[in-house]
Amino acid sequence: VIMFSDILTPFPAMGVEFDVVKGKGPHFLQPIRSSKDIENLKVLGEEVDIRSKLPFVAETLQTLKELTENKTTLIGFVGSPWTLGAYAMEGGSSKHCLFTKGMMMNDPSLFHGYMSKLAESVGEYACFQVENGAQVIQVFESWAHQLTPLDFETFARPYANMAMSKLKERHPYVPVIYFANGGSSYLESQTGMKCDMLSLDQFVDIEIARRRLGQNIPISGNIDPLVLLGPEEGIKNAVSNCVSKAGNKGHILNL
Repeated sequence: VIMFSDILTPFPAMGVEFDVVKGKGPHFLQPIRSSKDIENLKVLGEEVDIRSKLPFVAETLQTLKELTENKTTLIGFVGSPWTLGAYAMEGGSSKHCLFTKGMMMNDPSLFHGYMSKLAESVGEYACFQVENGAQVIQVFESWAHQLTPLDFETFARPYANMAMSKLKERHPYVPVIYFANGGSSYLESQTGMKCDMLSLDQFVDIEIARRRLGQNIPISGNIDPLVLLGPEEGIKNAVSNCVSKAGNKGHILNL
């Protein structure tokens, strides 16, 4: 069972308000674009009591835990620092992340400081979910397709690792899954991350991904969700093909 909650949920607790506009998605009322904006960004745990700001997350997880006890695993999820940072800097959805990449290129030290604050908050938020019932945490790099391999290595991977390390330090036995949506062009850069499993998008052949990652890294994926629009036979073929190519070790089938 997955607790579906928008990855942007922690932002209001950090002092950054957003709204969800019908037909457009998230819209940040005051995007984070300056050193002052970054300075004003509150860090969860250090400057903000999460429980008082996000009580509904705790309540939802606790309710789900009661309903699923000894029946199935309860999965929580968080956004990765780079994706969250880009959302807040662009002010919403973006095709090119111009503001984000502009700061990455022109003031990298400021951007690294921004990522550090977000990584601390993401790690704390993940711990909060575990402490209220989540048994597995998935970390979503939803905008990985916006990153070049070098950008990923420089600005995304270190801070995803920072957040996951914080979770692992406090809850070492909680499995962590990392999913870089659109990041299959730089799978090799995802090896050695502070997670227990990598989730793959549908844009890479899973057999090739296995060869690139090695046989010892657990993976999940990677059927195209749109296969569900087709006939039952096509769905069965997609499942069979994925399972056979993934091999018989360390694979969880999902869309």
